[in-house]
Amino acid sequence: MTHKTIINLQTGEIKQVQLTEQEIILDNQQALINQEKQDLINQKLEQKKINKQSAQNKLKALGLNDAEIKSIIG
Repeated sequence: MTHKTIINLQTGEIKQVQLTEQEIILDNQQALINQEKQDLINQKLEQKKINKQSAQNKLKALGLNDAEIKSIIG
């Protein structure tokens, strides 16, 4: 079963207590939300890479060389 650690900052006492059913459900929901956020970030980063490559390909099609493209895009 899943546990949580409770630390009393005044006394320094450390306790391990079992999570309630509701806490487990909330923890699982938060894990799903965090995964969805990370997936969205990864999708946006991948789309940004795709867009950059597409722009570079279009500039090459116009006759620019790699040095010229790098000076424009960075």
